[in-house]
Amino acid sequence: MKILLMLIFILSSVSVAFSSELHQEDGILSNHSAEYVRSLNRNTSTDPDAAFYNPAGLAFMGGRGLYISVSTQTYYVKKTHSMDFYALHKLDSQALPQRPPHKQEWFRECLPDEYMAELTAPALPGVDIVWKEDGWAAFLDIAVMQAATDMTYRNGLAVLDWGTLLSEETAMTEGTHLIQYNRNAEAIRNEMYIGITLGGAYEITKWISAGGGIRFINAEGNMKIKMSNITFVEDDGSGPNFKPMPDEEDSWDIETETKGFGFGVIAGTHLRPEPLLSLLKGLDFSFRIEYYPAMKLEKNAKRFLIPTLIEKSGKANIFKDGSDGKEMEFSQGVGEKYLKVTYPTTLNFGLSYFIFDWIKILSSLQISLRSMRDLGGREKDYTNGYQAGFGFEFILNPKVTLSIGYLYNDFGIKPDKRTEADPLLSSHQFGCGAAFTIDENLTLNIGAFYQYFIPATAYTTEYVNVSEPTVSYLRKDYDEERYSFSAGITYRLAFSSEEKKVEKKEEKLPEKGNKSKPKKNTNSSGTKSRTNSVIPM
Repeated sequence: MKILLMLIFILSSVSVAFSSELHQEDGILSNHSAEYVRSLNRNTSTDPDAAFYNPAGLAFMGGRGLYISVSTQTYYVKKTHSMDFYALHKLDSQALPQRPPHKQEWFRECLPDEYMAELTAPALPGVDIVWKEDGWAAFLDIAVMQAATDMTYRNGLAVLDWGTLLSEETAMTEGTHLIQYNRNAEAIRNEMYIGITLGGAYEITKWISAGGGIRFINAEGNMKIKMSNITFVEDDGSGPNFKPMPDEEDSWDIETETKGFGFGVIAGTHLRPEPLLSLLKGLDFSFRIEYYPAMKLEKNAKRFLIPTLIEKSGKANIFKDGSDGKEMEFSQGVGEKYLKVTYPTTLNFGLSYFIFDWIKILSSLQISLRSMRDLGGREKDYTNGYQAGFGFEFILNPKVTLSIGYLYNDFGIKPDKRTEADPLLSSHQFGCGAAFTIDENLTLNIGAFYQYFIPATAYTTEYVNVSEPTVSYLRKDYDEERYSFSAGITYRLAFSSEEKKVEKKEEKLPEKGNKSKPKKNTNSSGTKSRTNSVIPM
């Protein structure tokens, strides 16, 4: 009973953490294509993957025909967190904070050093299909918006161990020592959000184009939380005493599914100012805006069994689906039927330039308006997020292009709003790879990136009053890493043999102009426009 009373107050202080348990709030995954994985900067792409990164750039693809680009990647994510409950101050009976019983010499170290979750997605696909004609293009893009495949916290979450320990240690009498604490806990998250985008691009003049589309999103998710078999071993001077907590009072067994549908509107422009000023030869600039109206998912509580007093606190209502309970009788309402998961509006900029005819510099910037969306109140936990990066492409010869890239990401989460499930750490990302042109219609891409997240530490105090007022002193540490290996293939189906004859005739024409600059109408990789889908950026 003491544990139940204490956990009510614990949940009051971590209700924000539970509010995001049903949904990852990282946002849309940017690693859609193998070309992106190897460069990390695709906002000025004029290749088939521009359907995702720069729709307006498709108007500047040189070769007519049907383009099919398919990428897949192996994606690994590891998240860790820890919580050091290093001091406890009983305000009515202690003048100063003291080491809690589990930090004293009698305690056998049986708490996890860290709470880890990891997943490996063996195949994360992306598909772009582009129909290109002179001056315009139409496209279909299929992409994974966000995903979590059995993201498992095998030791549960540290915040629940803190609440369980605090409830027991607050009530322990003078001279009683805590010897051991055990429990079984686990949390598992699954998500798969698929986006299908239909759109087109139009070349307004020789130096500017416009493009955009509508994105349809199908979202499905599942969250499971289990905690049972809570036991303590204490010694009051008469020897160790085994104290099991009854499962009917303290166990958790929750599983809630989410399903829903949303959409977004994408619009942008691409500029190639060379026709206006020859000094700007080899320069590309792009701008894209993505807007997403309010998106909500319908919840289905397949199982909901928690301690009665926890249910009465209302702090676990996020897992309810608006209907009456199946395993237990609800006394604190039935919760809400929908969960709001709106994506933020983003402003995306790209700039690229040929330094020499064989070296191209890439850059990108994204501003994410995370506080200006509808998350049912959780948007107040954010400021604006942003990404900024740069990269280089080295065109060794018409057959081989190498690339390297860097990207910095800040989710815009307020430091005190990070949670164990979604720390949303800032990161440095490094990518590299190559494109191999097999012939004018076929290209292979390979790439890899490593994403280093900046560890974060927070020192906090939590006030709780059950048997007597207490202040807990906590240190929370968060860490994460991700990496990906990707491969892709791009193939063009030319419309007719006549086009090939024209291209061969163009090849025989003498080259004029400054050879230190790329030729006119170059694509995102600096090759002739007739093959710009073959050597991506």
